[in-house]
Amino acid sequence: MRKGEDIIMILGGLAAWNMPLVLILACISAMYFFWAKKHPDVGSSQFYLFHAGIGLFYLLMGSPLYMLSHLSFSTHMLQMSILYFFVPPLLLLGIPAWNGHKWKKRNISSFSALILFSILFFLYHLPQVVPFVYKSPVIHTGFILLLFGLSFLMWLPVITPGPGSNRFSWWSSILLMPACLLLILNGLMDGQNASPLFSQLMLKLCIPADQAGALLPFQINAKADQIFGGLLMLVLHKFSLLAAIRLGSQRISREHLKLKPSLHRME
Repeated sequence: MRKGEDIIMILGGLAAWNMPLVLILACISAMYFFWAKKHPDVGSSQFYLFHAGIGLFYLLMGSPLYMLSHLSFSTHMLQMSILYFFVPPLLLLGIPAWNGHKWKKRNISSFSALILFSILFFLYHLPQVVPFVYKSPVIHTGFILLLFGLSFLMWLPVITPGPGSNRFSWWSSILLMPACLLLILNGLMDGQNASPLFSQLMLKLCIPADQAGALLPFQINAKADQIFGGLLMLVLHKFSLLAAIRLGSQRISREHLKLKPSLHRME
C-alpha cells in the first residue's frame, strides 16, 4: 500500500481521469451508434471492435495510465505500440469493408503516410529531440496527434487484404525497425544513463530526483529497460500486423457472404 500512496502523493492531480475526453469519445460513440443503425451491413463484431479501439484510446490517453506510461522506456513503448498499432486498426475494422475498398485506391497516400510516420516516430525517440518535444504541451500534443492521424492512413492497406497488402506489411516492418533498433543500440551503448523520456517527465512534473524512484514498483536497469522497450515494440508491431490482416480477411469474407444472397435475388 505504501508504494501506491507514494505514487498518488507525488503525482497528485496529474494521475487523474480526463473527463472532457470522456465526453468527446462518448459523442463519437453515439454518432457511430446512430450511423450503424442506418447501415445494416455493420455487424456486431464491427461494433465491438470499434468500441474496443475507443476504450483502449481512453485508457492510454485519458486515464492515470497515461502519466504512468512515461516512467520508463518499456512502459512508454508499450503505450506507443498500443496507441499506434492497435487502436487505429480496431477503429477502422469497425467500419464496413466497402469503405475500405474505396480507401484502398489511396495506396500511394498510405505509403507516404507510412514513410512520414516512420521518420517522425524515429525522431521522437532521439535524445536530442525529446527535450524540444516536451518543451511545450502544444508541440507535444500536436506531435502525438500527427502521428496518430498518420497511423490511420498507414493501416488502411493492411486491414483490406488484397494485391499489394503483403508487400505493404513488409515495408511497414522494415520502415519502423530503425526506431526499435535506436532504443536497443542506445541501451547497449549508453544504457547506464537515465531515460531521456523519464528525465523530461520528472522536469515537467517538478519531481525531485530522490523521489522519482517512488513512482516505480521496482528498480529498472536503464540498459535492460531500453533494450526491452525496443524489442517490445518490434514484437507488438508484428503481432498487430498479423492480427489486422487476419481480422480484415475475416471481415471481407463475411461481407462477401452477405452479398451472395443479394446477387442471387437479382439474378
